[in-house]
Amino acid sequence: MKKNTLQKILAVALASTMVMGLTACGGSEEAPAANNAPAASSSAAAPAASSEAAAAPAVAGIEGWQPFAENVTLQIPVYDRGDSGNGCSDVENNYWTNWVQENFGNKYNITVEYVGITRNDVMTDYAMLAASQSLPTICMEYDYDKLATWQADGYLQAYDVEQFKTVAPTYWANMEANGLTGYTQLGGEDYLLFGMRPYGNTTYTYVTWYREDWLKEAGFTEYPQTNTELLELYAKLVENGHEAPLSGSKVSGMGVDQNYGFRSYPQDEVIWATTGDYQISALSTEAQKNLLKWENELYNKGYRNQEYYLRDASEVEADFINGKAFTWTGYVSSTMNVLNSFYETNPDADLGVAVCSGEFTYDETWGSSNSYRPNNVFGAMIGFANDATADEVKAAMMYMEWMAQEENLFTMTWGLEGVNYTVGKDGNPVAVGDQAGLAEQQGHNNNVDYWMIITASKSFGSIEQDIAAIAPQGLPEDFTQDIIDNYYGQLKLYEAGYANSDCLFAATIDAVTEYGTTLKEEEYPEYRDQLVMCAPEEFDALYDELSQKYLEAGYQAVIDGRLEMLNNGLSTRLQ
Repeated sequence: MKKNTLQKILAVALASTMVMGLTACGGSEEAPAANNAPAASSSAAAPAASSEAAAAPAVAGIEGWQPFAENVTLQIPVYDRGDSGNGCSDVENNYWTNWVQENFGNKYNITVEYVGITRNDVMTDYAMLAASQSLPTICMEYDYDKLATWQADGYLQAYDVEQFKTVAPTYWANMEANGLTGYTQLGGEDYLLFGMRPYGNTTYTYVTWYREDWLKEAGFTEYPQTNTELLELYAKLVENGHEAPLSGSKVSGMGVDQNYGFRSYPQDEVIWATTGDYQISALSTEAQKNLLKWENELYNKGYRNQEYYLRDASEVEADFINGKAFTWTGYVSSTMNVLNSFYETNPDADLGVAVCSGEFTYDETWGSSNSYRPNNVFGAMIGFANDATADEVKAAMMYMEWMAQEENLFTMTWGLEGVNYTVGKDGNPVAVGDQAGLAEQQGHNNNVDYWMIITASKSFGSIEQDIAAIAPQGLPEDFTQDIIDNYYGQLKLYEAGYANSDCLFAATIDAVTEYGTTLKEEEYPEYRDQLVMCAPEEFDALYDELSQKYLEAGYQAVIDGRLEMLNNGLSTRLQ
């Protein structure tokens, strides 16, 4: 798609609301709307809202809706995670997509189509859809800069806030309650809508399981809290006959090799802003050097599979399931077929959860091993495709409002009583742990990719209750308390300043658009493997050499563009 001339600068007012929003981390106060931004200009005009069906109804909400006179096709993205073991294998056509059609689409003469988006290659998939002029009606992701890029590249159209408030008052009220209505504008026009994210200052749903029986066999009583202690443990594991206990797979794309646990704290604001995000790996920085030197150590000591660069994530899962790997990391869900399969294969095994102690640890060789990247105030971020008709946009608004209704969200989240969940003594639903083979089997993490448009995780309003609800069910061991303890450990680190949200920029940075994909998909994976597999004595010189090449390949331009935004007040600040 030809890049248009959409405005790429947001007002300082938006940057200010972003700062306040991140500081609040999901607080209930509404951030002020950014209404002073310069208007955007676009060579791709948005469809005019001329249809009578697209006009806002006189009565707000579902009570004011009427079926469309002519059938409207609504396309909605859903992540295809490639892990059929964690849910229904066909993400576009299954019991739950049909349930939405029957209970929502048929009633309002809407044909609901789900469009699979490869989870680890989101930007490529959207670019291909845009190039073929087949973007889904709703464009949705978890990262702010992706939406800003899509707007700058002309993927999105502005929408009428007053129409949205009338069609979808529940959804807008949720945004107001979570302080999200101040982030809707790009270039002075309203483009974005936001789902919720409970407990966004931690990553409590992303957990590492480890072989506690192996750990005890190695003479350790608890999971190490420093990298130096981890190396001592790994050496013992190999000594005890566990070959390549850390398994390993190739890395590529967005979010790989995050260096938060190798940074110096408190962080320098310029380094944090210019090289601190997780989208483009920060080759050339001291933190990335420490991380890759760590990986070099793991590789050269034989703790990683020596052919990791030929393997994918499914092989890492298989290693864990088959009793060959010490750890496995994934998102917590009440239904986790990786763990179900693990216990079937290893019925006498003992697993534990790596719990963050909450105490900041640091050693001279490997730095801070327990810092992490917290989430942010946003859940899913939503825009409407540039070529969506007025009726299609209204259908999308209706879908968002319908899914926000308590009864619909509950069913999509929990499923059917007696099939996908039972009712506990406290009256709360308890998910069935193993749904394999059910026609009504839910998708990844209890259908989260279908209801992420409302919230990033289900919540009863209490972290203890929420974790109990998502903790894996039907297993020989109960990990609920460990996951709760890990949450509070992370929260303690966050409140002490050892976990900082990434810098957000209130504009699209040209260098990121121009060089980002090449850096992520080509340059970094190649250089990374060279550094991991080189002899330890060659590492420092090679890191300097490849860092310079990486900078010249576009990363220096990325750094410069981010620094300009920071200096111009068009970014969040380090808190």
